[in-house]
Amino acid sequence: MGESKRNLESELIEEAIRQIRDNGVEGFSSRAVAEACHVSCAAPFKYFKGRRELFLAMSKHLDQELYKTMEEIELRWEGDYKSAHLEMNVAYIRYLCQNPFLISESFWKTIDEKQDGIRKWKSFRKMAKQFLMYCEAHGISKEIYKSYYFNFQTLAYGAAFVITNRLLLDGRDPMVDVVDLQNRIYRNLEQTTGLA
Repeated sequence: MGESKRNLESELIEEAIRQIRDNGVEGFSSRAVAEACHVSCAAPFKYFKGRRELFLAMSKHLDQELYKTMEEIELRWEGDYKSAHLEMNVAYIRYLCQNPFLISESFWKTIDEKQDGIRKWKSFRKMAKQFLMYCEAHGISKEIYKSYYFNFQTLAYGAAFVITNRLLLDGRDPMVDVVDLQNRIYRNLEQTTGLA
């Protein structure tokens, strides 16, 4: 009995993620989630006390999923913080593109995380830590670190916005340009700090 409850709870979370990917936060419906899972419209409320708890469960599920990817990347580049950060940043942008509601303020506002949102995720912190460790290993000041960290944030959210809204100029893989821009940010950082 307990096992089937856990399975239905997971099924509801995964279906809720599919629904919100397709319809956005504004078009999200717990009733549609229940229908897709072939359960009564009250069923989701046996597991979640409303939209906030369901969104919070979705956030945790997505964070765990992305965290596994970040761990694999960290292991692959063990000790090479720059390479790990670059690959993690690309994985993060891809994830935002797959789940565009994650850059929607209304998603985070629903779960009372408007101020911190995705920055609370373990996966996000693991990615940010790679850049911090790179800077610390090279004696780069906190002030410079923060400035360049902002560049990477702007690149990630800007790229996700442009890609998900189909604002690209041609049919080329946008990740090629993302990688190029990331490398430019690092080159600029290394020139600024005398590492290049």
